[in-house]
Amino acid sequence: MNPKVIETDVLVVGGGGAGFRAAIGAREAGARVVLSSKGPLARSGASPMAGADFTLDGRSMSRIEGLTGDPDDSPEKVFNDIVTQGCYLNNQTLVEQYIREAPARLKELIGWGIQVKVSDERMIFTSGLGIMDALLKKARSSGVGLLEDVALLELTTRDGRVTGGLGLDVRSGGFIRFKARAVVMATGGWHKAFRPNTGMRDLSGEGLAMALRAGARLGNMEFITFCCNVFYAPPIWRGSIAPYMMSLMVGGRLTNALGEEFLEAYDPFLVRTATFTEWNKSFISYATAREVRAGRGLGHGGVHYARGDVPWENVELIASIVFPKWKYKAIDLSEWGRMLEDGRPVEVGPAVEYFDGGIVVNDRFETTVDGLFAAGECTLGAFGANRVFSAITEMLVHGADAGTHAARYADRVGAEPIDNSVFAELEQAAARPLDRPDGLRPARVRRRVQEAAHRMLGPIRNARELEEFIGLLERVGEEELPRLGAASRTRTYNKEWLEALELPNMVRLLEAAARCALARTESRGVHFREDHPETDNDAWLQESVVGLNGGRLDTGRRPVQVTTMTPPRGRTPYLEFIKQMMESRSDTGGKH
Repeated sequence: MNPKVIETDVLVVGGGGAGFRAAIGAREAGARVVLSSKGPLARSGASPMAGADFTLDGRSMSRIEGLTGDPDDSPEKVFNDIVTQGCYLNNQTLVEQYIREAPARLKELIGWGIQVKVSDERMIFTSGLGIMDALLKKARSSGVGLLEDVALLELTTRDGRVTGGLGLDVRSGGFIRFKARAVVMATGGWHKAFRPNTGMRDLSGEGLAMALRAGARLGNMEFITFCCNVFYAPPIWRGSIAPYMMSLMVGGRLTNALGEEFLEAYDPFLVRTATFTEWNKSFISYATAREVRAGRGLGHGGVHYARGDVPWENVELIASIVFPKWKYKAIDLSEWGRMLEDGRPVEVGPAVEYFDGGIVVNDRFETTVDGLFAAGECTLGAFGANRVFSAITEMLVHGADAGTHAARYADRVGAEPIDNSVFAELEQAAARPLDRPDGLRPARVRRRVQEAAHRMLGPIRNARELEEFIGLLERVGEEELPRLGAASRTRTYNKEWLEALELPNMVRLLEAAARCALARTESRGVHFREDHPETDNDAWLQESVVGLNGGRLDTGRRPVQVTTMTPPRGRTPYLEFIKQMMESRSDTGGKH
């Protein structure tokens, strides 16, 4: 099968919100643009399934026609909240950009036709599908070239500069040789490396891994946000965040295997604040993991959630808004409704939801590789050690700026000729799993790695388990990944072939995260080391940085970027530091 060749100025990789907004930005800046989506257009990645809240400062929101915002709020208060709740590990330049650009991104979305369901002090609530439909319509009208069901497998470089990449047309099984002057990586998170997780099945981290192999650096990979109160059982509901949403809105009761309300052992201020703010993700995930690790967990490794003393009328009201007819994201939750009414508990626990670290970028969203840009969740962005503001805002702000700067870069550089020998070598390597019909099944290897990641790279870590996990990943990389195969040699819609190509990316990213977690000998935000249970602002106001050296990962660190808010010094017990950060929130009453 002869490979197809596509030439463009800017290649955008990723079919979520960051990718579409980058493509629109690059096209509006005058570039020829192709967007490659691994799945169906505007229905891939995390964006379509998002809630979706868009956050910005209330004063700016109050000035947008038709919206209700808090006029007493300000960009300065939002800056304070993002940085303090991020435990001072934020890149403050990117925080300022996030706040500055958010109003324009919201106004244009409204102009493109999204429906605002609710507006509050600092947020509007809409739908992920609505956002993606608006972005798709705008991209088409702008002249963006759109490809769906095309997975990018590898970037190509020449003399340290990106020249394009190799894609796989999932429908036909044929390869696509992309020639581009600039590439924007907008591939989202890598949820698929963990089980359970709250993400879509196509989020396997290939964008980060490709960027790493091309010479980019990754940062803060140890900071992984776990959503608390996610369904663990029954299996048909596993991974759904419905209990989290219910608990955030109405409260409820969490109990361990002994029937104890384990949150009663903590500072009441911590519990009260964490119950109804975004802090619940890290704090309650931490508290739940402590119960399970102490042997007080249930059969699937979680704890019980029930409505407790919450009046049934309150639950019904919230359900009618968030889970109409007890349906949520195509899942029938009618039986759960009956269980809530009867006071029967369900088993819940932490599951991976968001990645605070990623590809290192500057304020033009350039990576350390010429011509390679990145946007959205796959980047080391504004949120530091704990995200408390909207990833929807982030993906649109990042995407717009990344696309604009990629177009400007493409305009000032010459096109490199296609090196067919490089593409032929990459295609040969990508096809190897098809030549091993009796090889290891990728799903079996992946499941073992996912479950180990959940145990040893979860909300609570220690050196012994991290070292054990790194050893497991090294053995998998050396002994099993080279033997992965696909049972069928059919190239069209060969899911197992694609899984064999995805798994090495996930293993590499898990190793990067585990090595960064091992190196960070403190506890901060969503990273808790039970063998180092203090937040250390003397030694660890540093970003973790990882790169490839001779095929192996090197870890290092760099100082956090500070503009106007100087972090405090000293060492503080983890929960005490979290309490201090909670107390540092501005008084807007926002729940974001």
